[in-house]
Amino acid sequence: MARCGTTHLNKFLHERKLITVYHWILLNQRYASVEVLKRFCKVFGIDPNSLEGNGTILNPSFPVNMSSKAFIKLKIHVSNEGRISLGLKSVNVLSYINQDPVLLGYFIDAVKKAGGKIKGKPRLRNALEIKADRVLARALVASGLPFGKRTRTNPSLDNSIEKNRDLFKYHIQATLTEEGGSSLAIDHRRVQFGLAWGRAVDITDKLTKEHINEIRELTKELGKQKISIGYVTNVELLRTIGKNPPKIFDREIMSLSAAHVGIHWPSGHPANIHLSKKGRITVMWGIHLTRPKLLDIIHDEYGMLPGTWKANRFENLYKAYKEFRGRRLTDEEIQKIRKVIEENPPQISIEWISEKVRELFPDIEWGADLEWIRKKLGRKESK
Repeated sequence: MARCGTTHLNKFLHERKLITVYHWILLNQRYASVEVLKRFCKVFGIDPNSLEGNGTILNPSFPVNMSSKAFIKLKIHVSNEGRISLGLKSVNVLSYINQDPVLLGYFIDAVKKAGGKIKGKPRLRNALEIKADRVLARALVASGLPFGKRTRTNPSLDNSIEKNRDLFKYHIQATLTEEGGSSLAIDHRRVQFGLAWGRAVDITDKLTKEHINEIRELTKELGKQKISIGYVTNVELLRTIGKNPPKIFDREIMSLSAAHVGIHWPSGHPANIHLSKKGRITVMWGIHLTRPKLLDIIHDEYGMLPGTWKANRFENLYKAYKEFRGRRLTDEEIQKIRKVIEENPPQISIEWISEKVRELFPDIEWGADLEWIRKKLGRKESK
């Protein structure tokens, strides 16, 4: 104030259209609109983004309903395949990445119904990526979903999902579609079906230097960055891994058990360990369902998100499984099952991506260019 040639607070703030700030002081008020806060920061030379980064803003409110079904559905997608990035001083952007254009459609729908906006068109590089405005990103962080890589933040299940049957069903559908998959096989002339989903968690900060070095030596000895948990023989290291699972796994199994009383669901188990180029250690956990009763429950009461590549594949494989399970297969039946497996590969096809991009995003120029899509995804050229 002295630098501006005045020592009278009321006059100083009034001249700068900040009389509201004077009322804050008189009434000991702790709330401010974004408009007033921005004007205040401009007058005093403060970067408004820094207020969020250093914790000055407490209990922020957003123009979205964070308890709405649309917002919780958005949170589910972000927990699975999304990312909230942090800029130099504040939450920067919300993004969603997947190879199936239909799943981008689900994300976009959730964003719009939650009151947010999509920024630009989908980009393709290894996978499709779409971005949403930072207001939703900040609201998601305020709702308890941390920014940064999910493997390091290790988010848990939102309480609203456990309390609402429809939201829990959507969570299982989305999780199986985004983080899981199905499989069909023949073993000793009998059909076998499996359904699984997995999550990874970074445990670097939970390990001792000795354990980190042991994992480094194992990956070096085996000549690969990702190794099976079976190669680990150190009991203490295995115990540490076992004590640090993805938080969401236990909550998902508890919710399934509560929804289906008397049915036993398997818990998650560590499957693989990955050592990154930066020296971070991540453990991939998985839940694998093979019991007919559990498979029928998932198919009949949950399934995957309709219209997606994985949902179509799941239905086709399960149909064959249901038709031939529980008995010894003839040669003809084995051939039928093999044909179903061949016609429903796990990897999403270039043709599907092109078709759905043109259907959902007709203004994208490269939608019909199969070879360009193939190149961007790092797939081998067609023969």
